[in-house]
Amino acid sequence: MESRIPNPAASDWKRWSIVLGATFVLAVTAGGRFMVGLVFDEIRDGFSLSHASLGLIVSLNVLIVGAAQPFVGWLVDRVPARAVAAIGLVFVAAGMMLTAEAHSTLMLVLGYGVLVAFGFGAISPVTITPLVTGWFERRRATALSIVGMGSPLGQLAIVPALAVLVGTVGWRDGYFIVAAVLLGIGAPLILWLLREREETVDECEPLSGCSLGNATRSLSFWQLGIGFFVCGFTMAWVMTYFFDYANLNSIDKGLAAFALSMMGGISIVGTLVTGWWSDRSGGTVPLALVYFLRGIGFLMLFLARSNPVIMLAAMAVIGFSWSSTTPLTQALCANIYGRRSLGAIFGLMYAIMPLGNAIGAVSTGFLFDQTGSYVPSLLINVAAGTIAVVAVIRVRQAPIFSSIRTRETAPALAD
Repeated sequence: MESRIPNPAASDWKRWSIVLGATFVLAVTAGGRFMVGLVFDEIRDGFSLSHASLGLIVSLNVLIVGAAQPFVGWLVDRVPARAVAAIGLVFVAAGMMLTAEAHSTLMLVLGYGVLVAFGFGAISPVTITPLVTGWFERRRATALSIVGMGSPLGQLAIVPALAVLVGTVGWRDGYFIVAAVLLGIGAPLILWLLREREETVDECEPLSGCSLGNATRSLSFWQLGIGFFVCGFTMAWVMTYFFDYANLNSIDKGLAAFALSMMGGISIVGTLVTGWWSDRSGGTVPLALVYFLRGIGFLMLFLARSNPVIMLAAMAVIGFSWSSTTPLTQALCANIYGRRSLGAIFGLMYAIMPLGNAIGAVSTGFLFDQTGSYVPSLLINVAAGTIAVVAVIRVRQAPIFSSIRTRETAPALAD
């Protein structure tokens, strides 16, 4: 029987097409994550909510996203990732449509706080990580960094368009239009673009790796988790309150939208540079630098006040660190824990990020209601960046799954 010799060029084309497909999928949904911040004041005034009350609804959204991640990780270890992501996109579209038609706080909570949250939970890096890592080993960080560009690409392309859209048709019609596009175009593209690698029976790498229990007993899991908590905590401020902060400091909404769009563009550069650096040098230094820049960016925002130049510079610094945290942490997880239960392991770790996001959203709103200022929350974000640097720089990067797998398979080998 003649064996087929794989074509390296075709294989390379296929794996990189999967990367591009995954990047596009994340980009399609990224704009929706910023819409609540873009129309924060209109939703707040329309439903007669305080900063803290709307922040609480945002927190509910991200808490559900976080709570879903371990289940999503467990699921994508067992069923095709494209099916999980497509179903998630249907939930996002349904939630945004309900939000657009909401005329009570309860409908707003059900639409944005619950349905959209379940959808975002299913379309996350947790869904994509096992799929992409299955196609790559040597250039894994670079591949994951390209996929990590999905969110900033969506931010770069979609946020200015959304600003024009809601300015033209209003936030309700804007939400409905975005939902229709996601449902009509996004879901079919997910099913077409994403494909898992077909493993052959003699490949042992998919079986290598430690269990979820062994991973959570390692200090590295919780050190990386602290970083993810800080990432989510600081992202909440930008996504939910940046427009309001800019408005209070007499910064034009158009300029603020440009700042977010620019941040997305610079995030692409930061993601590619740090991914390339990590593939060549390894180590946790790239990840520590990312968190250091996050803290510096918030310090610059604190100093900026009504100075548009400093504010733009601050958003540029934050942008460089914005999307780099996830692919760098993904690559470290794959290297430390292996692929056997990577979906469940990274899913549980990634759930820490929405928890930080929820706490960041509600605490910032509460502090503003108490003080009438964003200064306390900005300084807390500066401190949070410093804590993340200290945590991740000390991560032990040696794989822990080789010895565990040997121990687990020893009886079978003896038989």
